[in-house]
Amino acid sequence: KLYAIIDAFQQNNGQFNISDPRYLNTLKLFLTGVSPLEYAAHRGYAMAGRSLRGVGARVACQMQSIDELRHAQTQFHTISHFNKYFHGLHDPQHMHDRVWYLSVPKSYFEDAMSAGPFEFITAISFSFEYVLTNLLFMPFMSGAAYNGDMATVTFGFSAQSDESRHMTLGLEVVKFILEQDPDNVPIVQKWVDKWFWR
Repeated sequence: KLYAIIDAFQQNNGQFNISDPRYLNTLKLFLTGVSPLEYAAHRGYAMAGRSLRGVGARVACQMQSIDELRHAQTQFHTISHFNKYFHGLHDPQHMHDRVWYLSVPKSYFEDAMSAGPFEFITAISFSFEYVLTNLLFMPFMSGAAYNGDMATVTFGFSAQSDESRHMTLGLEVVKFILEQDPDNVPIVQKWVDKWFWR
């Protein structure tokens, strides 16, 4: 369904039906900003899954890793269509290392990935997914629909449907850690404060 809608968008030259040219610049910011984060989350969850002994947590991390990779792939698929007609979307790896506005999320994910598996899950599935995903994806998809960009709406809502499962993983991991030992409460509180405000 996802690729069928994106292909229909391409076949009907949907990029020419966008209602406001300024929206395209927003799309460039969104796609080049979010896609590398999806890929970083994929890598981080693959590593976290290998670090956890429990089968449930390990499988949940591997499933989230696959979800995040799919999100990155669908976003790059959308980018590839817009790249045929508009400048600024042609080299996401180059931009990821050099564009100033990507320095903050890049730093966030790099620090989270080096923090250890439990703190990583708290940082990404709890703080990042709960706060940024809901504030970013839902309004952006509404804006994309308003501007006639059904390709972006499709991949966005496809990704958003996975995010509730990702948030559940973060909530369950935080709950699990807190239930293990009362001494974990200040540790988890420190992580939540750190990553929420970061």
